[in-house]
Amino acid sequence: MIDPHAEYRGSMIRKARKSRRMRLADLAEKTRLSVSFLSQVERGLINPSINSLRKIALALDTTLSSFFDEPQVNNGPIVRKEDRRVLIQKDSRLTYQLLSSDRDHRIEFLLTRLEVGASSASSPMAHKGDEAALVLQGGCMFELGNDRYNLREGDSIYITENTPHRFINAGNVPLVFVSAISPPGF
Repeated sequence: MIDPHAEYRGSMIRKARKSRRMRLADLAEKTRLSVSFLSQVERGLINPSINSLRKIALALDTTLSSFFDEPQVNNGPIVRKEDRRVLIQKDSRLTYQLLSSDRDHRIEFLLTRLEVGASSASSPMAHKGDEAALVLQGGCMFELGNDRYNLREGDSIYITENTPHRFINAGNVPLVFVSAISPPGF
């Protein structure tokens, strides 16, 4: 059975690609993902990892959150806990919740949960927009460019635009942190 989330994401990716007059081969070259993989994604046959979705979003000059398919409840500037848009990696070891009330705002606000042993990306990745993050629970090793930092509960970090980075949870409890990105680039 085809996953309806995968179908939605695939149609959004195809729409974004075609609006940029980009061929699948062009997208494959920019993302370093195969044409056959991207074709299956666009047709909703597979649900790609968050890392693959990030690569696609960057290549299409859009945000990862544009691939969220949960309907946004309009509560004005408020996002109720039960109304958050959630993106869960296939293995459920990485979860993002969009805390911003509107994708068109100048700041994107996220809650991220990394299970023990998980990382936010397979390798450090960059995106548009400056980002600030605050560790709410647990600790992590944070890669920022060529540097590594150990962050603990209560620590924060600032990441400038286009600096490759990732969080790695090497602790013994789930890592939970909030981050803000401006302009939106998730």
